[in-house]
Amino acid sequence: MTVDGNERSTATLLAIDTATELCSAALYKNGETFSRERFDPQGHSRLILEMIEEIFEESRTTRSDLDAVSYDAGPGSFTGIRIGAGVAQGLSLGLEIPLLGLSSLMILAESMVDQDAKGAPVLAAIDARMEQIYWGVLERDAKVTMGWLWRHEPTVSEPALAQKAVGGCVGVGSGWDRYAETISGRYAAPWVEEKFPAAAFQVALAVRLFDSGSVTNWQASLPKYVRDRVTG
Repeated sequence: MTVDGNERSTATLLAIDTATELCSAALYKNGETFSRERFDPQGHSRLILEMIEEIFEESRTTRSDLDAVSYDAGPGSFTGIRIGAGVAQGLSLGLEIPLLGLSSLMILAESMVDQDAKGAPVLAAIDARMEQIYWGVLERDAKVTMGWLWRHEPTVSEPALAQKAVGGCVGVGSGWDRYAETISGRYAAPWVEEKFPAAAFQVALAVRLFDSGSVTNWQASLPKYVRDRVTG
């Protein structure tokens, strides 16, 4: 698997995603992406380190080869985000390499690139429990570093409030799996079922960010919970 638009990148990056029910890791090296993923809501702390070691072995990579590490900074599961942040921060500090925190909603949007031929805006939504969703709207823009612009910034709300922004969008994420009819309202927006943020798509964003030179220290890549109440 290659990363669109980054085939010439010389960077070696590791991406970690534990922000939702899907646990995944991916390594970008020499234009190729190596990845592992598993749906196991309770096993992230056990699985993620195993996945990283498997990827290093498959790609013949050592920790010292890494140029940067990225993780899913949310919004999503508080516990899951903290697991990913802890592993990523440990690697960043120990290896003295940049840490990149990326949005779970933008990762979901990136996963739609090959499925949304018309390039419609993406309304990404993640089930936030307590009858709410984390959601935002992104539209493609090749002129910006990440390839995406926020048309509606990440927020947490009742699903019905997303109706105001859903017109003309395609949907993706666990919020749609649970509340598709409520989010769509009268628009009957198309959406992709059972899609979660995955490291294989996160690493594509990380490479763009790293190659742009827009990296900062680890303190600037802290988790973005959106909501302060812990939901697991």
